[in-house]
Amino acid sequence: MPEVIRPDGRIEEADWTLVRYPASNDPKPKATGKAGLARNTGEAAAPPELVAALPVPPSGRVIVPLALWQARREELQRRFDAGEVGVWLDACEEVETLVAAVDLAAVPLLALDFPKAGDGRAYSSAALLRRRYGYRGPLWAVGDVLRDYFVFMFRCGFDTLLPRPGRYTHAQLAEAASQLGLFKQPYQGAVDDPRPLFRRVQRAPLHA
Repeated sequence: MPEVIRPDGRIEEADWTLVRYPASNDPKPKATGKAGLARNTGEAAAPPELVAALPVPPSGRVIVPLALWQARREELQRRFDAGEVGVWLDACEEVETLVAAVDLAAVPLLALDFPKAGDGRAYSSAALLRRRYGYRGPLWAVGDVLRDYFVFMFRCGFDTLLPRPGRYTHAQLAEAASQLGLFKQPYQGAVDDPRPLFRRVQRAPLHA
């Protein structure tokens, strides 16, 4: 079973199944402009025929692509209401599209995809969900979730990290998780604590 990492360093077996599109060599849609301020091209994350044919496990808790949820909502609504269907957002899709399609107060879980190392759009999406839209439920990072960036992902609002299956051994994850507490006082404010260091730590005044 895939393993997930929690902010306190716990490593657990994933209790949700991530439903992904089949591997493809087709180019992915890209956003235009600067990272964090980019607007999407309007291309679909997956063609309709692929969304319609994508198999979803008939039981258990599943995280489905946003496009699949939009196209097959009637099929999945009962399981959604029972807390068994979460939704994940492709990096080429905008948070506004997700918010319009999913009741944030009712969705059991949201996930954001990191399609490859160096693609940081999901950081901005996580911050938007937490800060602008007030989402307080589970928020997973999935895809190319690299251990060098675990701390930054948690700071941006993720509460669970799911690396690609086979990317790390359990020992490698345990080593990475053991180092999450090394940076106890970051300088900048972030989603986990908006206060910068000088607002969080009181220092004794300097005397001549």
